[in-house]
Amino acid sequence: MKKPIALVEVGLPVDGPFDYKVPESLSGKVHVGSRVLVNFNRRRRTGYVTGLTAKSRFKQLNPILAALDEGAPSLDAKALRLTKLFKEHYGCSWGEAIETYLPKALRLRAKTNLKAPEGQGSTRPPAKKILLHDFGLNKRWEHILGMIEAHIKENRSVIFLVPEKSYLKAIEEHLKNYAALLRHLEAKVSQDEESQRWQQLKTGAPYIVLGARSAVFAALKDVGLIIIFDEEHSAYKQDQSPHYHAHDVALLRSMTEDADCLFVSSCPSAEIVHEAKGKGWQMITLEDNLPGVQLIDMRNYNPKQTSRLSYPLQNQLDELIKKGGRALLFMNRRGFSTLTRCNQCGHTLSCPHCNTSLTFMHAIKKLACRHCTYQIDLPKICPACNGSYLRSVGMGIEKLESEIARFFPEARVVHYDKETAVVPSTANVILATQALMKERETLKLDLAAILSFDALLNQGDFRSAQRSFAHAVHLAQMTRSRLVVQSRNTGNYCIEALKKWDFKKFYIEELKLRRELQYPPFSHLLLVLIRGKKEETVVEQARALYEIITKKQAKGIDVLEPNADFMPKLRDQYRYTIMLKGKNLKALLTLAKGAIKALKKKGVLITLNVDP
Repeated sequence: MKKPIALVEVGLPVDGPFDYKVPESLSGKVHVGSRVLVNFNRRRRTGYVTGLTAKSRFKQLNPILAALDEGAPSLDAKALRLTKLFKEHYGCSWGEAIETYLPKALRLRAKTNLKAPEGQGSTRPPAKKILLHDFGLNKRWEHILGMIEAHIKENRSVIFLVPEKSYLKAIEEHLKNYAALLRHLEAKVSQDEESQRWQQLKTGAPYIVLGARSAVFAALKDVGLIIIFDEEHSAYKQDQSPHYHAHDVALLRSMTEDADCLFVSSCPSAEIVHEAKGKGWQMITLEDNLPGVQLIDMRNYNPKQTSRLSYPLQNQLDELIKKGGRALLFMNRRGFSTLTRCNQCGHTLSCPHCNTSLTFMHAIKKLACRHCTYQIDLPKICPACNGSYLRSVGMGIEKLESEIARFFPEARVVHYDKETAVVPSTANVILATQALMKERETLKLDLAAILSFDALLNQGDFRSAQRSFAHAVHLAQMTRSRLVVQSRNTGNYCIEALKKWDFKKFYIEELKLRRELQYPPFSHLLLVLIRGKKEETVVEQARALYEIITKKQAKGIDVLEPNADFMPKLRDQYRYTIMLKGKNLKALLTLAKGAIKALKKKGVLITLNVDP
């Protein structure tokens, strides 16, 4: 039967599909999975055909204006299934899911002429899910390379995910024997080159695609293995809508492609440990010797008389520097001072776009925002009262650098943050943020110290203990002798576990606490973010949406009242949130999306974030 009507999705936060007539001139050129050009809301847009039908409930239909795929459809059956699962899991529209999957060039109106890939035809064993937990980094690559080799021999491609672009060079070195097959998606190319690369991957021989989280969507012909390297890293979570997590998408893609998933970590996330045990994954634990931990109780030292370095740590650094050794001091604060304020009127200099205090960056002699590109020169007088008593307070990594140089004038001190290219080989003392963690396979030191473990633990969200424990593990992997941990909360289960590197104890206590509080992985969280230019409008809309949600609220769902986001203003947008909690993710999404649809929106954007 002839099916002259196409069901089309568009890359907007609106639920489709939308019916369009297939004109005679495009007969045989529009297929399920095709990209098409349509008029939508009086604008020309790229649309995506997710179905064909013979009838529509509408009498008057707009025609499809053009077919953008001149050969095979851009979206094959696997891609459509993956994006549909993505849409259902994250509560976005199918069109938004498709545009997350496709490269930018294909979201526009570029023509493609793609040959249809050949069918596989072979039967394969069920896909495996594997958690590789290695303590010391020494044994992981034997397993990783063995799995890659096995899948390449079967003519199946590999997706190798890394948390950040900074990992690429080191990983490429490990994969140098596969250089001819290696493709990485992080290089900036023109739209034409991007389109050609996408078509090559989709129809070509087996490849190893290396990239950050978006590489999970690489349009390979036959994916056999997806590797998630350092899986506990927070960068696998997308910070823009749709807020996907590469973990989840890898598992969804495993279902659609019958591909193995290998999660690699020295300190796996609690969610993955729970899922691996609960669903019977293969678990490989590679134990290794980690250095001893020295715990320094900072309650024994007067903070007004002591620097960030306790006396025991100062003594150890002094001894180490005299011997020509190397030490790493971890402090996750960039800049010289964390805020600048007027001692006369109390005014704090803040970013006008984000309402956060500006950090003084000594190297460039500027005040800078941590969240956007805003920078200003340090003013000589207070902009609020014209007083001349501006003072930068708090300790950032640059200020600590000057303090170390004062204590140990003979030391060669450097600081390392995300702008740093390499660690000078002559440095005695390296002051570092978490940006240094990517160097831990190659950088070996005599001592590492966490200056304030409490600052890591008290970051205000339920995953802070997990991140703190992971930071400690990663720092330990870079030192030959010992890890020094300064804390005032020495009885915390996280500190108790790391004193003996008792991973089992840590996960038992961490999961026990999350179960009691009903946090992931035992319940889902759904964050509804309302943002807009006018604060009064955002607050009003957040309260109106909360009222609708609570009226529709179902059993088993908890709803928290609207609150200012932890970033109340970001890039000139005021932000309020409503948090929903429950075991059934589908029920949470249904409630939130129904309420958003019922809200008479004005002047705000509303997005959903699953398990933020």
